[in-house]
Amino acid sequence: MTRQRPWLAAILALVGLVAAYRRHVKPWMYAWGATADEVAATYPGDELVDPGLARTTRAVAISAPVGAVWQWLVQIGEDRGGFYSYSVLERAAGADIHNASEIHPEWQELEVGDVVSLARRYGDYGRQVVAAVEPNSHLVLVSKADYERVLSGEKATGSWSFHLRTEGASTRLIARGSGGAVGRAAFDIPHFIMESKMLRGIRSRAEHVV
Repeated sequence: MTRQRPWLAAILALVGLVAAYRRHVKPWMYAWGATADEVAATYPGDELVDPGLARTTRAVAISAPVGAVWQWLVQIGEDRGGFYSYSVLERAAGADIHNASEIHPEWQELEVGDVVSLARRYGDYGRQVVAAVEPNSHLVLVSKADYERVLSGEKATGSWSFHLRTEGASTRLIARGSGGAVGRAAFDIPHFIMESKMLRGIRSRAEHVV
């Protein structure tokens, strides 16, 4: 019997790992918590990007009314309420995040064109701009460069949006990512970890307030 070369075994293991990621892990991450209808739905902001771009749709159910959830969502930002995720990891990436544990009245309004900071130290690369917003309904963010493209009638290269849907006495909070770095494992995996924690962080805060 011929002994398998170590390097060949390593390559085969890597190929198997990649195949398992693409077949099982990636689809699960891309639709984490969302129903098939939510994944297939069209949301405000989708029209800003080309429909063929890679897309994630994640969701959580929150035992609180839409208005209670919106108060936490609308105050996101590095210099505002944070992102309710793993602040230690955010700070390690260069963001000065301090997640809020209460509603701040001064952070309760956002308008189209306002800046939501992800990490100010990175300049325009660390900023998102509000491309669309409707209280108790949706918040759509794009990069500064993409916001300028949208204003000139062009498509954005990517978007990050949040949508609230009433479900009885509860709320569905849906996060959608389109284009941009979506589709690259180096982005997809850490972003999934942070975004899923963000959704859970908003849920725990909204339910605690109620």
